[in-house]
Amino acid sequence: MRPSSLKKRQKYLEVATELFLEHGFEGTGLDQLIAQCGGSKLTLYNYFGDKRGLLKEVVTGVTETLHQHLVFDADDTASTEMQLREFAKRYANFIYHPRFMNLFRLVMERSDQDPELAAHFLERGPKYALQVLEQFLAARVDRGELKLDDPHMASEHLLGALRSSRYFEALLTRTPLAEEELNQYADRAVTTFLKGAG
Repeated sequence: MRPSSLKKRQKYLEVATELFLEHGFEGTGLDQLIAQCGGSKLTLYNYFGDKRGLLKEVVTGVTETLHQHLVFDADDTASTEMQLREFAKRYANFIYHPRFMNLFRLVMERSDQDPELAAHFLERGPKYALQVLEQFLAARVDRGELKLDDPHMASEHLLGALRSSRYFEALLTRTPLAEEELNQYADRAVTTFLKGAG
């Protein structure tokens, strides 16, 4: 694809993301997108197939940010505790961010009509976070730094603690949590987790 086409495609995605997250799937029309970006429906169809394909690309783009956040120290110099605390804070701040929560609501609304979209979201969001954390915990168990019988289940427990009932409250009430509060909550969750893994 030519650089000019890539730039135009990216512009479509950026505007579509804002429209979908603000107005939902049914409330977003391709004509709105064209009005803001130019081009034609034929151009959109060539890039994304259809409106459903466009939404799938939006899910990919938003969750890509999660992938960039959920990384552990590549040079492995930080302690296990420090890395877990930083991971927990980044994870909590991302999943509670209004942008991600709006995407979650959007996917839930579409899940019956588009189970493939829901599966795509789960693979790139919750399942990806679980995989990254499980790999880290398993490596630290192998090094003797943690005592866990089941790194997979331990990962489920920690991520579940970070979401907690507050997440559903935030989803339903659209009441944001302050970053400081999220960081404190993440710290407490990791402290509790490590008490059972030492």
